[in-house]
Amino acid sequence: MKRFERLFSLLLVLCLLCAGLSVRAEDAWSEDYYRAMDMTEQLSDEEQVSLDEDCIELMRTYGVDLVLLAVSDDFLDGDAPEYVAEYIYDSCGFGYGTERDAFVAVYNVDSAAVELFCFGRANRRISPEDLRTVEETAPGYAGEYGVWGVLYSVCSNLKLCLGDAADASQDRDGPSKTGGDGERGAEGMPSWYPKDPRNFPPYHDASAPRVVDVADLFSDEAEARMEARLAGLREELGKDIVVFTDVSSYGLSHAVYAADFYDFNGYGIGPDYEGVCLLICMEEENRGFWTCCTGPVTRALYTEATANELDDVLYGYMTAGEYTAGVEDWIENIRTLYLKGRPFVPDWFPEEGETAARHHDTSSPRVIDDAGLLTPEEVADLTSQAAAISQKYGIDVAVHVTDDRSGGITRQEYSDMYYRVKGLGYGDGFDGVLLSVFQVPGYYGTCRITAEGAGTEKLSEVNEARLREKCIEKLEDDEFYAAISGWLKDLEHMEKTGRVPQTTGYWITFGIVGLLLGSIVGGIALGIARKKMAAPAAKVTAEGYLVDGSLLVRKVEDRFCGTTTSRKYSPRESKSSGSGGGRSSYSGSYSGSSGSSHSGSGRRF
Repeated sequence: MKRFERLFSLLLVLCLLCAGLSVRAEDAWSEDYYRAMDMTEQLSDEEQVSLDEDCIELMRTYGVDLVLLAVSDDFLDGDAPEYVAEYIYDSCGFGYGTERDAFVAVYNVDSAAVELFCFGRANRRISPEDLRTVEETAPGYAGEYGVWGVLYSVCSNLKLCLGDAADASQDRDGPSKTGGDGERGAEGMPSWYPKDPRNFPPYHDASAPRVVDVADLFSDEAEARMEARLAGLREELGKDIVVFTDVSSYGLSHAVYAADFYDFNGYGIGPDYEGVCLLICMEEENRGFWTCCTGPVTRALYTEATANELDDVLYGYMTAGEYTAGVEDWIENIRTLYLKGRPFVPDWFPEEGETAARHHDTSSPRVIDDAGLLTPEEVADLTSQAAAISQKYGIDVAVHVTDDRSGGITRQEYSDMYYRVKGLGYGDGFDGVLLSVFQVPGYYGTCRITAEGAGTEKLSEVNEARLREKCIEKLEDDEFYAAISGWLKDLEHMEKTGRVPQTTGYWITFGIVGLLLGSIVGGIALGIARKKMAAPAAKVTAEGYLVDGSLLVRKVEDRFCGTTTSRKYSPRESKSSGSGGGRSSYSGSYSGSSGSSHSGSGRRF
């Protein structure tokens, strides 16, 4: 091994120990080593850390890696700077993204020369003339600022060149609300579309509008409201959420067109350009929407199951023409997805990976109607009933009414989680019983029961089954108040007697069985009686069988009185009922026109 390789191998070990940073296979770059390396030992620790942070900032902003290396003739020991740059690039795993785009600057303090080498697709990011300018300008700072000044100049001038290249490619006008009516980029495409998508340099534009309504689906007030909401969510979540409508996809699929709009207009947060873009295309015979996801966090959350749930709801709004309401609902569902890991859960739901600590909350209301199915008077009455049972039998009695968006977990798990998170239950055993009522949109209601401590003592499997069955009988007829009130009465009966009364279905079945048994017994008795009965004496004519005065015959006639039509109430169809045109088109990984990687889903309407 050459002397340079031995020295550099030792340096790599030292840098790795100092950095102490981890790397994952799915990261866009490796952070195992510092990017500013001084083989001449002229930089202070503070200067080296500062330069390293500048390199990381450049990479996060422009999506290309930068390594700064200060060497001497003695260190090179006859090796060419190009060989040194390539060795460092390969050994440390430098480079941004799948193509490992990177610049490596080698400054020889003895010859006072800077050479800048390109790897991956970095040579496409700035012109050869700009590279030469950076190389020629940097050494001039050595006299006043030493090694730090030279390397800092390389980094700063590269930032300027990369920024100018992005400005030239984009014209810095951002997305145009006139769609393709103004001056175009690539022929036949909107004005924001670059002439050379494959070589488009990614960038961040925090000032670009996050709601671009080319199709004019929203009022000015709604657009301003959504823009303000998305700005707040960008601050809250650290993720970008973008809404884009257009009257055409210009011959591209909805998936690619959504990705290109996101990629070519400076959207995305951080080096992975984390975020999501909703495209609504209103082109005749090509109407549809597509949700484009970018970045490892967003793509991991946006699974196929989640995509179908979100698209079910959005599809209902789109087909009803309620575009503003649909998009605003979609925005809030995406926020919940980021925060909770599931799109349709309430704010009380713990965040992904978190477990709620057990606690008691005696001040929380014991009857909560989050679905809006009960009147205030009904809630007050049910609260009074629950409180009376709690006081009499020393167990916490609560009712929670919600829609059927259980967030990807079973209804029983949802009920159990609500009991814990809301601090229900008395004493160390958290004694209590909770009835969770779920409205199944477009169908009927159903329920689950959670009990802990003393609340389970009389809740046998039979009693629990009866409590649920009797409650569901009324929920299936949308009688929510009657169902809950009846459940509370049955619960009190159980606590008093140890059992729950039989269901209505049981008594109907019991009655039918009784009738059948009665018929059988009656038939047997009748047969016996017939055998004992004497046959009457035969008569010559029918009149012979008549008893005087026992039969009266008179004329009667039929009269038509009318008809009766019976109707049964059919629950209303809900936008979230899941009847939205079947399953979504889903892709776990696809490329935009620039070669960037995304995932997403969508539907036609």
